[in-house]
Amino acid sequence: MPSTSQPLATPRAQARAGFTLIELLAVILIIGILMTFLLPRIPEAIDAAKVTACKKNMGEIYNGLVIHQTKRNRAPNGSGVRFFGSLIYKGIWENTPSTAKKLTCPGVDIGALTIGELDPLEWFAEEELLDGSYSAYAGRDCSEYPLRKFPGSGNWALVADDNDGGNNHDTTTVVLYADGSVRSFDVFEEREKGNLGPEEELLIVGPASPLEELQKLSLD
Repeated sequence: MPSTSQPLATPRAQARAGFTLIELLAVILIIGILMTFLLPRIPEAIDAAKVTACKKNMGEIYNGLVIHQTKRNRAPNGSGVRFFGSLIYKGIWENTPSTAKKLTCPGVDIGALTIGELDPLEWFAEEELLDGSYSAYAGRDCSEYPLRKFPGSGNWALVADDNDGGNNHDTTTVVLYADGSVRSFDVFEEREKGNLGPEEELLIVGPASPLEELQKLSLD
């Protein structure tokens, strides 16, 4: 009768059941090399994600402005933070933590703003309290540059990163326009165009901005 028993593993086969020291060292070396290349890029990836979130906020704000136009037969007439803050204090949006967070740049620490000490439901609830310290976005200066119609031109800036006290993002400024488009301006590209000097690391927003369209925004 033939035997059904399995052949015993040889010592050599048993020895290959695990990793050798040389293989482990090789894996550690590869991981080390990958970390050397990838770790410096982590801050860049985080900032890129916040730029994407910021652009999404701008799109949501534009949708809110369209609803405002539909309900009130006009665009908001407040200036600065009150321009877009009206989406909440006028009841266009329901006042919730998620809607409130859409009205400030995700690239800026909330603790650096007045709202850092407040409940999100208080951020944009009262018009008379709002000023530039309540958001890291700048809004249209409607007292000087009222919107004659809405939706409007793709050259009319409505909301942008305010870059107050430093860039909202490392090198990017995000801007919402009256036609619903969202564009970004890069510091390095603006230097090449001659809009910024070689030593300037910040694209100013507001009356002193080197870009005419951003001069029509107010930080307050």
